[in-house]
Amino acid sequence: MSDIGLGKALIVDDEKTNRLILKSLLNKQGYQTIEAVDGQEAIDLFHQENPSIIFMDVMMPVLDGYEATRQIKAAAANRFVPVIFLTAMSDEKALAQCIEAGGDDFLIKPYDKFILQSKIRSMQRIAALNSEVQGMYSMIHREQEIAESVFVNAIQSSNIENPYLKHVVRPAGIFSGDMVLSAYSPSRDLYFLTGDFTGHGLLAALGAMPVSEVFRAMTTKGFSPEEILTGINKKLKSMLPVGMFFGAQLVVVNHDLEHVRVFNAGMPDVIIVDGETNQIKHRLTSTGLPLGVEAVIDPREMLQYAPIAYNDKILMHSDGLTEARNGRDKEFG
Repeated sequence: MSDIGLGKALIVDDEKTNRLILKSLLNKQGYQTIEAVDGQEAIDLFHQENPSIIFMDVMMPVLDGYEATRQIKAAAANRFVPVIFLTAMSDEKALAQCIEAGGDDFLIKPYDKFILQSKIRSMQRIAALNSEVQGMYSMIHREQEIAESVFVNAIQSSNIENPYLKHVVRPAGIFSGDMVLSAYSPSRDLYFLTGDFTGHGLLAALGAMPVSEVFRAMTTKGFSPEEILTGINKKLKSMLPVGMFFGAQLVVVNHDLEHVRVFNAGMPDVIIVDGETNQIKHRLTSTGLPLGVEAVIDPREMLQYAPIAYNDKILMHSDGLTEARNGRDKEFG
């Protein structure tokens, strides 16, 4: 467990007698002590001395303890620096104000060394838990960075260059499990796949790699879209854990630009917009389960045809678009 008793304790009180009493108690606990006489000096010393725990009086000149605590907590950001309010008040409203200002506990005057010791031990436990959580967060963040690197370098970079293909992948975190793949067949048909893995981060990135490999290898060798989907499903079923699967939209645009073949497996509608009127002319809904759910699939049951004309637009998206919210947590549209 983290031992914050070996660090510096910042005592903030405009009464010298109170500071001396608390200083004596804290020195016996093993703290080095530094002192401030008002909230502003406390903020300055926090930045200069980096204390591991703060004992904050409430009513002081220049800046009171409430505002000083708010500013210190904001400056500490993700680092846990416990603030224990020093107060002679015992009514619930006053104590609630201490907590609302960012305080972690309170110590009622006159000070009792046994109560003080229990407060310190409580803060030690919280500090240890906070450190553990921060370590886990850092590990998860690193996994997300690795996933993003794998996705960009090993998957997205191999997509074809075509000025008529536009795509945006904008995850809420670093890597969301959404992916976009494109390739030409030997007959110059355009194969375009959008997909969405359940889960996020490194696990989703590891699932994305075999999907990309199977899709590109089979497309460039001239396999049919049905065979490609069967190959992806077989690969995912053999490697994904229970409860993880891959929603997919596979659209094949024939080289004459006369029609599209659409396979929708557990994804939102594929929408075809008329290039002249800008109106929706076809809406192709999901007709199959996501890939990786069943061991054997028949992609022919998913197949949908739609005629297209020059300048028509084909819109494909994951549920991240329909579930997106604004800054006030309200859905768009």
